[in-house]
Amino acid sequence: MMRSAPPRRPSAPPAPSPGRSAAQRQREIATLLMRLDAMLKQSAELAQAARERISVGGLGRYRRFSRRVRDFFALAALAQERLDAAPEEMGDLIDPMTTALERLHARMVVQFVEGSAAFFASFARVKALPIGTHEMCGVELRGVLEIRKFLDDPLYEGERGQALRVEADRIAQLIRRVMDRIPPLPDFGEEPSIGPRGTVNSPLKGPNAHLPPGRAAGRPAPPAGKAAPPPNPSTEVRSLSLDQFEDDED
Repeated sequence: MMRSAPPRRPSAPPAPSPGRSAAQRQREIATLLMRLDAMLKQSAELAQAARERISVGGLGRYRRFSRRVRDFFALAALAQERLDAAPEEMGDLIDPMTTALERLHARMVVQFVEGSAAFFASFARVKALPIGTHEMCGVELRGVLEIRKFLDDPLYEGERGQALRVEADRIAQLIRRVMDRIPPLPDFGEEPSIGPRGTVNSPLKGPNAHLPPGRAAGRPAPPAGKAAPPPNPSTEVRSLSLDQFEDDED
């Protein structure tokens, strides 16, 4: 069993902003806690969906789950700020709300670790990996390592916390194993870039390879008195990012 940490309150909380009563602040914090509880349930459904048909679109569904988890922790940080700035008029409500927030936070950490472990244990055995898996898994690896830091909190002391730390480290190893199986996408930029695992990728050699870094060859100027032709839509190169390939959340 995990030992609950004592409520964490700053020694000198900021003064409440003018025009906000204690009742209004209480309703705001209560609304945040209810929203966090709803997000916890939604993320459980997304984790279950990600484990179905893992080899076909499973990584995309997992990324929807991990995004919801990151949104949860961002909102939890906001709720903690509101609790830290709560006026003394809220009195005995501050400690129960702090405890409720810590429990929601712990439940999400456990849910994320268990859901990620179940997904990547199966995804690591998929034979045919989709294009872009290396980059997408790099993003998820950074997310796992960030949430792994939560497990160093005294809230996760004991056998249960130790098991979660071991499981989180195993998830990171599984993700690295997947990344090692598929090469990164080619770099079509003009200068070196940093890959998902922090490695420096050299750009492909092209018409500007002979130029110093940061110097790109421009298009030849049109003859005097003649306007430049409009770009051909079929051959125009546009900047794309991985986010443009992700499905919108329902």
